[in-house]
Amino acid sequence: MTLASENEGSRIDGFAEQATTAWVAPVSGRKRNAHGASLAALAGMPISSRFCSWLGLSGRRYTFSVYPAPDCPALRDAVLLAVVRGMTGQRRVISVRETGSFPEPVIAGARNELQAFCAGLEFHLYLLGASAAERALAVADLEIAQP
Repeated sequence: MTLASENEGSRIDGFAEQATTAWVAPVSGRKRNAHGASLAALAGMPISSRFCSWLGLSGRRYTFSVYPAPDCPALRDAVLLAVVRGMTGQRRVISVRETGSFPEPVIAGARNELQAFCAGLEFHLYLLGASAAERALAVADLEIAQP
């Protein structure tokens, strides 16, 4: 069921929804945080350590779910950051990849390749890329942005 005034948008189960554009936060005058940042909205909450945001070179902020590497679920069509947490708690991205339609081998491969980092290794998952093209742009944006 669609309204006569709707001439574009996505169709889901017979309903139409207007397409929206991605929101990009302006970063003029701010120093780019290449080490991840906690979410201010979750400050002081027990779940705050489960989320982290990363800023791409484009200025877009990506919010990730954080998992210890051994506990990371194999979720399809996500962007996976392999992150090392140093002794001071500062995070550094060491790998960016997409999980694709078969995430199990991607997650297992990342664990095997990066096992030398042991306890300091975290996997961050970005789940909001709605299409393969959006995820590819996020991977490129985040790869370029890392020092």
